Amino acid sequence: MESRAHRTIYDGCVFARGQGATMQRFRSGDVATLEKLLKEATARPVMVCMDGVNSMTGDVPDLRVYARLCREYDAVLYVDDAHGMGVIGERGPAETSPYGMRGNAIVKHSGETYDNIVLVGGFSKAYSSLLAFLALPTAMKDRLKVAAPTYLYSGPAPVASLATVWAGLDVNEKRGDELRGHLYRLTAKLLGHVRGLGLHTLNVDDTPVVEIPISAEHDLIEVSERLWRAGQYVTLAPYPGVPRDEIGFRIQLTAAHTDAQVDELNNVLTSLAKDGALRPAIPRQRRPS
Repeated sequence: MESRAHRTIYDGCVFARGQGATMQRFRSGDVATLEKLLKEATARPVMVCMDGVNSMTGDVPDLRVYARLCREYDAVLYVDDAHGMGVIGERGPAETSPYGMRGNAIVKHSGETYDNIVLVGGFSKAYSSLLAFLALPTAMKDRLKVAAPTYLYSGPAPVASLATVWAGLDVNEKRGDELRGHLYRLTAKLLGHVRGLGLHTLNVDDTPVVEIPISAEHDLIEVSERLWRAGQYVTLAPYPGVPRDEIGFRIQLTAAHTDAQVDELNNVLTSLAKDGALRPAIPRQRRPS
């Protein structure tokens, strides 16, 4: 499944292979295969690359399992959490929702440290700014500063991008947790409605990224145009970007949405469900992201 994070990781893998690295793949969530690969790896360094909050399903991996394995086998865990940054964060008694507090991404949300972990966080989602960052151990940071060509030959970040992130951080400090609580309630309303209709959704972790497959008898473009005419903008998930049985669309809620807007969306989804345009729910196990 293609996403911005997957594309970034893929490009990095192509570069790494060009530098002589050996590439191995494992299915998302297949921890047993990952451990087998780590056991068999004799050369060092070893890096495990994965998504944080999945950009299509919205699901959240159990980062603690991956972190434990990587530390046990002396591997670095690379996590791209573009969709978790700003939404999920550290847990605590003052949290306004299961998303946690501060929106400081999946590592803190999982109660993990940055030992053997490289977190790539983007500001283009929650903060709407062309900026990103790395959070990683100091020794690795110092090495990257002198060894990474993309750092050595890059220029300073645009002032406008820095300014928008600064303003966003100020909003986050003042009322970020209130906004996250509001976003969680909107998401719960949407997912509760979808599940109440008996529809299939790939989101099982109640994050605001909700993918809904359409039925095999319907055309994705026609369904999307129907949503558009009803005032609903969604991101399409066509084949071969996703498997044939997952062709559908992705809904992304934000804290700027209102209850009334989610009600309108739910009404459109009800209409599509009555016409058989959306895939009914099927028994399945949780698919780790």
